[in-house]
Amino acid sequence: MNRNTFLLVLMLFSLKNFAQDILVLASGDTLRIHIRKAFKNTNAYQLTYKLAPESTDEIVLKPHQIRSFFIGNQYVSLSVEKEEGAEQLLLQEILVNGKIKLYKGVDTEGNPGFFISKEGKNIAVSRDNLNNFVETYFTDCPNFNRERYLPAENKLYRQDYLMDLVSHYNHCVDEKVPYFRYYEPEKPKKRDNLTWGFKAGAGLQEYAYRSFATDANAFLYGSAIFNWQASFVGGVYGGINYSKNFSLFADLTYMYRNAISEDGVIEIGYSGLNIPIYGEFQFLQDKRVRPFINFGANALVAIAAKYKFNVPPSFQILRPINLSPVSFGVMGGLGAYVETASKPMKFEIRMYQDFFEGSNPTFGDDKMRVASILLMASYPMSF
Repeated sequence: MNRNTFLLVLMLFSLKNFAQDILVLASGDTLRIHIRKAFKNTNAYQLTYKLAPESTDEIVLKPHQIRSFFIGNQYVSLSVEKEEGAEQLLLQEILVNGKIKLYKGVDTEGNPGFFISKEGKNIAVSRDNLNNFVETYFTDCPNFNRERYLPAENKLYRQDYLMDLVSHYNHCVDEKVPYFRYYEPEKPKKRDNLTWGFKAGAGLQEYAYRSFATDANAFLYGSAIFNWQASFVGGVYGGINYSKNFSLFADLTYMYRNAISEDGVIEIGYSGLNIPIYGEFQFLQDKRVRPFINFGANALVAIAAKYKFNVPPSFQILRPINLSPVSFGVMGGLGAYVETASKPMKFEIRMYQDFFEGSNPTFGDDKMRVASILLMASYPMSF
């Protein structure tokens, strides 16, 4: 090692060992100090330092005695709100240019944590319910990018995601504050495009019997138009998301229908499997409430069907009919997805119109029309 190299190494070693950290006390006084070990290896409740490297005396300060200090990064003393009351912590500044400021620190057990400051309030970022936290403190921005940041799974409790979120929000509320990209969402895997869940609904349905072979459509059984009666449905659904705006779904639901004619002559109790296959178009993906429309084909497979004819005196059954156990028809609906603290719920108005095929050896084919209007709610198990 030549003389110049030796002197350079000696100078760097001296700078490293005699470099001073800057401490600003709560009183406003500024000190040049020496922190013996990295602050992250202590905690957010005290600071230990020496006034000189050779000193054997260590000084311990609590957060309320400190305004800020610099040790490679800037740290500040903040009063953080908690359920049991506010507490003073020493936190590292991460992003402080904008309406929301981001900090990080450690607790008494050495676990890392993140904090934000907004409108004079300092709050710990929720580790267990990050989605609700983002909804509460960030979505007041008029052009908040919900598609990018929501739903916020708890695994996104990371510095890159939170820095990107805060930077986006600050630019959103004030375009003079630049936005910097710190986080890239994971590309969805093929299985992430699959969704399934449970659904249930209730509504009204109407049966109307019509012969397509005679002109006696309205009075074949004493009454052609039935009263609107209650109808119930419940089961599972599954789908494939082809894009953020279009999905293809199929339902497998149990449906119960019951009808009594206006004159009480005919009673029909029916239960079966309702199997609609339909496409769905979604709108306003970046909003908390996302409307949609859907339409498709429907099949209804009978499980149990009961037809009871209360024949009054002088009443003649002109058209005995044998109904097929399977009916086909069309369906359509409209509704909205509503973001909640945990999962996006789905609410819709669903309309069905099915035709039961019937046969009569005297007059030919018949049809019984069944129209239903249902209010339905869906609970996703994957999304």
